[in-house]
Amino acid sequence: MYMRIRKAREEAGYTREKFAELLDVSVSYMAEVERGRTGISVKMLIKICRLLGLSADYVLFGGERSESDLRTERISHIDERYLPLLDSVIGELLILNDK
Repeated sequence: MYMRIRKAREEAGYTREKFAELLDVSVSYMAEVERGRTGISVKMLIKICRLLGLSADYVLFGGERSESDLRTERISHIDERYLPLLDSVIGELLILNDK
């Protein structure tokens, strides 16, 4: 689990320092988590999953990342200015899908 968190953090482009800041924890705590020397709470697991766009299932148990996980991760990196546009596009696609 801990290696998956570290790998996903690095793939997302976060330094350990920035990641810890976004999670509101110390850098030393995050280092201990990534080394597997300390556990995380369910609340922290949820925060990590949301920040990295991962499912808890993937973080806890591994396996292949689902297409949904990959899409969520990509969306999490979109500048907030463009989210309303993305929402509109998704809405239009859903309308087309219903036809």
